[in-house]
Amino acid sequence: MKLNKIFPMALAAFALTAFTACMDDVDEPNTDGYLITSKTDIGEVNYSIAQLKNEHSSLFGQTNAFEQVKEDLIIEGVVAANDCGGNLYQTVLIRYIDETKPEGDADRDQAIVLGVKHTWLTPYFQLGQRVKVNLKGLYIGCYSKLPKIGQPYYTSSGNLRLGPMLLQLCATNVQLVGTPDPSCAECQPIELSPEWLRTTAYRNYKNYPQLVTVKGTIQEADGEAIFAPESLQDAGYGVDRTLVNSENNTKVTIRTSTQNDISFTVMPQGEHSFTGLLSYYSNWQVQLRSVNDIQ
Repeated sequence: MKLNKIFPMALAAFALTAFTACMDDVDEPNTDGYLITSKTDIGEVNYSIAQLKNEHSSLFGQTNAFEQVKEDLIIEGVVAANDCGGNLYQTVLIRYIDETKPEGDADRDQAIVLGVKHTWLTPYFQLGQRVKVNLKGLYIGCYSKLPKIGQPYYTSSGNLRLGPMLLQLCATNVQLVGTPDPSCAECQPIELSPEWLRTTAYRNYKNYPQLVTVKGTIQEADGEAIFAPESLQDAGYGVDRTLVNSENNTKVTIRTSTQNDISFTVMPQGEHSFTGLLSYYSNWQVQLRSVNDIQ
């Protein structure tokens, strides 16, 4: 009986010793297998997000359209929004500020969505991370008027739409540059005034997607209601709330997907600031990155 008890204990002790021997303090863990982007330089930047939008204006001006890029067009930008809070599914916002262009120039500050098919992108695309993307072989266009980079897919209704690109394409078409710097200019949101939001001329793809801050009071907030209960979700698994600015009654949709930290958060009453990804469909829409985007 004593032998039966001692043997398992001795075996466990041996296994623990063997494990610690393998994990020597001097050894660095090999993380190569966790890198989903290119391990080598994908080439020099020879294009910009502004050029992409300017040279494909008829494409980005549509509601749902896309085309494949046949050339080695390499753009650069900084991750300004990701899926850290679970609200921006398979979405990374890439933003580039061209300081050679003057303030007020529409081409100075441009952004586009990079769609990647993966359950959680934040560990690989952290806020403030500079990236390069070779567009060759990928598709550009818009999904519900939102400019993005990805691949086409069939919806449940049988419609062909521009969705996220396959994860394995990151290894050949996407490269991380340097280390994340969340304090960089590209990670600072643009504060939109009620007057700007009411200006019809600004409702075009040159002004979205973008990282912005809007202010107002959520119309549906009563001190108990949460952002996105499943009982209110639409066909896109999201819930729309109306943000109203008291200055001139400007309205912005706060769209939240269900089943994430934001969706279960009680909507704050009174005026607050909300930061997130700006888009436009039938009206201006903002999707928060995380609960920290509510101030």
